[in-house]
Amino acid sequence: MEHSNRNIYVAGNFIAEQHVDIQILHADKVYTQPQQSSTIKPKVIIAEDIPTTPKSTVSQKAKTKRTNAAVTEATFIYRHAPKYAARIVTLYQHLLKAQWIAPDTNPDDFCAIFEGNPSSARIKWIAKQAFLYYLIRQLVDLQLISIPQNASVWQIVESHFLNKNSRPFHNFNKQKEPIKAKAAIDKLIEILQPSA
Repeated sequence: MEHSNRNIYVAGNFIAEQHVDIQILHADKVYTQPQQSSTIKPKVIIAEDIPTTPKSTVSQKAKTKRTNAAVTEATFIYRHAPKYAARIVTLYQHLLKAQWIAPDTNPDDFCAIFEGNPSSARIKWIAKQAFLYYLIRQLVDLQLISIPQNASVWQIVESHFLNKNSRPFHNFNKQKEPIKAKAAIDKLIEILQPSA
C-alpha cells in the first residue's frame, strides 16, 4: 500500500490535494481510494498512462555499456622498434597489396597500432577474421609484439580493427587457424623478423 500527498489527476479530472491510498489490484490497472470519507468515487488509471522505462531501452543501454567497456586505446609494441620500425610500413604495404586491409587505410594509423602509444586509430580489415586472428596470435607467440599490462591481446585487436562492414570484431577465441592462408601469413610475419 502506497500513501501519497499531492495533486492527482485521474482520467483528466483534477482531485484536490489529499491523502490517498494506491492499491494495485491487477497488473494493468491501478485503483485509487480516498482514505477519508469523500464524495469522490474511485477512478481507474490504466497502466499505459503511468510512465515507465521500456525494457528494450534498458537492455540496449546495457549492451552499449558492455561493448564500450572493452574499448581501449592501448596498442601493441613492436619489439624491434625503432631500429626496424620501417618493417611495420612494409607489412602495411603487403597487406594493402593482398587486399586484406581497406585501400584507403592511412599508413600512420596502421603504424600507430604497433607503436605502444595510446591511439584511437582504426583499421578496416576486409579479409577473413581468421586471417587477422592467426597473424596477431603468431606475432604474440613469436614475441615480435608485446602487450601492455592494462589490456589484453584481443581487446586491443577489437578496439583497433573493424570488419569489412565497419563493425568491431568479436569472438577471437572461437577462431581457428586458416589452413589455406597459413603459408601466406607466415610470409607476412617474416617481414617483422629482424633476421629476415
